[in-house]
This record gives sequence, C-alpha cells and structure tokens, in this order.
Amino acid sequence: MLDLLAGLDRSLFLLLSQTIRNPVFDRVMPFVSGAGPVAWVLLIGAALLAIKGGTRGRWAIFALLVVVALGDSLSTFVLKPFFARSRPFATIPGIWIYKGQWVLSDGFQGQETVSFPSNHAVNATAAAMILAHLFRRYWPIPAVLAALICFSRVYLGMHYPGDVIAGALVGLFVAGVFMAFESMLKQKYPARFAFLSSGGGT
Repeated sequence: MLDLLAGLDRSLFLLLSQTIRNPVFDRVMPFVSGAGPVAWVLLIGAALLAIKGGTRGRWAIFALLVVVALGDSLSTFVLKPFFARSRPFATIPGIWIYKGQWVLSDGFQGQETVSFPSNHAVNATAAAMILAHLFRRYWPIPAVLAALICFSRVYLGMHYPGDVIAGALVGLFVAGVFMAFESMLKQKYPARFAFLSSGGGT
C-alpha cells in the first residue's frame, strides 16, 4: 500500500513539475515561492493590519506569529527528522528544478535534504486559516495565495505533492489549536475579547 502511494506521489509530482511546465509558470512560480516577495507581502500585510485593522488587526498579527512559529518548529524539529524523506531532486535524475535558476537535477543527486512535510505549506495554510477566520469576508484572498504557494513548491521541484498535502494538514491543525485557545479566552474573558465577535469577522 505504501509503495502504491509513493508511486502515485511520484507520478503526480512528475506531472505537475515536468509535464505541464510552461514559460508563464516558469516565471511566476519562483516569485510566488520566493522568500523575498513573501517577506514583502507579509510586512505590508502586517503594517496594514496594525494601522487599519484596529484591535482585531493587532490580534491577527499576534495569531500569525504564533501559528507560523509553532507550525514551522513542529515541521522542522519534529516531523522532518522523524520521516527523513529526501526531496525529489535528490533521488529522481534528469528533472528540471529551480535553484535560483532552472537547472537539471543531475548535479544535486545524493543531496539528502529533507522534504516531508513542506514548511511553506505548513506556514501558508496556517496563516490562511487564521486570516480567513478573523476576516471571513475576504477568505478567498488568503486561500488562493496559500494554494499558489503550495503548488509552487511542487512545480519548482522542491516537494512531492504528498509533502505539500501533509504540510497543509499540519498547518490546519496548528491553526485549529490556536483557534481553540482563542475560543477559550473568549469564554473566560468575554468583555476583553468582544472585538473577536464583531466587525471584521462577519
């Protein structure tokens, strides 16, 4: 059964990262996945939340910091060492991958960098879940951005689809834990956390 799932994962990876490659995605996906653009989006978003979002916006910043820190730590220090799955480019010869530029994976054979789960997927999904929860009217925006980030990791040859799916599930779990904590605070201190029951969440 595990061999079957691994085979399906590999086949889907080759489809999404090699078969459907095209000039548009070759330019767009590195930008979507890149640390620089993501960092700028986060900084601008945080500034807007702090300035325009009021108490709810500042709570959103706190929530994002918590879920990303928890999710990233859980993935990096617990799950990745436990599963120790190699990235696709370390085991599949002759595939195109993005390493600052598009190159063939042959030069990266044997590099045992750990792939499962995808930290990008963990963080993007956890953040999207929190933003969709706190600003429900605008939920499609974080949802689409998270989906694009997850897809980009497969397209760039950095992760198998299974890595991304697992990362998304971890992100949902971490966001769910935070939301349960938030619910507990609302019940215990209803006046102090009244801002969570009105305004941007509708």
